[in-house]
Amino acid sequence: MDSITEDVIIPRFGRLHQSLFACLLISIFFSVVHSGETLSISRELHWAVTAEKFELALERQRAGKKAQRRFPVVLSHGLFVNSVFLNLDEEHSLAEYLARQGFDVWNLSLRGSGRSLAPLRGGPAVWSIDEMIDQDLPAVVHYIQEETRSPRLFWAGYELGGMLLYGYSIRSGGMGLAGAVTIAAPATFTHPQQQVLKKLLPLADRPFLKSLFLYLNGPLLGRLLIPLAPRIERIFYNPENMDDEIKSKLLEQALLEIKPGVLDQLLLMIARGELVSGSGDYSYRKNLRKLRLPVMFVGGAADPLAPPDSIEEVYRAVGSVDRSLRIFGRGSKHSTPYGHLDLLAGKKAREEVYPAIGNWLKQRDGRG
Repeated sequence: MDSITEDVIIPRFGRLHQSLFACLLISIFFSVVHSGETLSISRELHWAVTAEKFELALERQRAGKKAQRRFPVVLSHGLFVNSVFLNLDEEHSLAEYLARQGFDVWNLSLRGSGRSLAPLRGGPAVWSIDEMIDQDLPAVVHYIQEETRSPRLFWAGYELGGMLLYGYSIRSGGMGLAGAVTIAAPATFTHPQQQVLKKLLPLADRPFLKSLFLYLNGPLLGRLLIPLAPRIERIFYNPENMDDEIKSKLLEQALLEIKPGVLDQLLLMIARGELVSGSGDYSYRKNLRKLRLPVMFVGGAADPLAPPDSIEEVYRAVGSVDRSLRIFGRGSKHSTPYGHLDLLAGKKAREEVYPAIGNWLKQRDGRG
């Protein structure tokens, strides 16, 4: 019936109308091609230099020659995983997904990880999370502002990357930022599910154990222990929510060792139960009300390192008027409860988590 209707209507357009109709179809076709999955992703490597002369690597990804969105997006990795985690492969890449949504994406390697180099001229061999907040983030924000001519940008931080965002926003008032997404990023460590973190506390008082941990921690230890010990595996991800192939790729390419100064501050935070400075005299958690950016908090229902209660606590504490909370795996809507790493590397993360992040950013981008 539909085909008969078309045969009757189209001839009545006449030659001019048929030509206009054909041009319209061609225009729509090329629009779809240039905005869809077939558009290639360009990649460039940049370095932002801190005041201490650390060179921080930034992999820039864009679909086409010019981004469609107004504000660039910085992706910042976590404590146990490097920047590869945010760009594992075509199906498990928040970086590529956002680039295909029209964003100018900058995937950051924090100091001492990946391609981020040691200081150019001397500089500290040991650093804490505080130095990343006070040195790395301002340098990255300023560099991207200069390169893109954009006065503001979005920050999307996974775990440590989100905790750095809390600190930066509190210290600087969110200077240069248009909004932020934090993923599995707690500011407290007092919830029952997080008791596993307290197993690290003996390292603070036992130098030999601490030295051994620093020697063994990271990719080597992770590849040996995580797949072989189910109880340890569930700390990092929900095995039912991870394909074996992507699990192997994550363990082989994306694990990151914890540096000595960062470990010291992490142990202090676990002992104190909150996000605090390395000296212990400043509580970022108690100052979360100073964070007033538009912000989206993302968590996993089965995440023991950043359990839903801890994410909800940050959500309630910030001073932002525009704030959103999404816990994935809670209720029948989602395929399975999400853990820590599978929030971005899970079987349906691209279908469930990525669009939620992308849509939130687009709604606050002001373009497209």
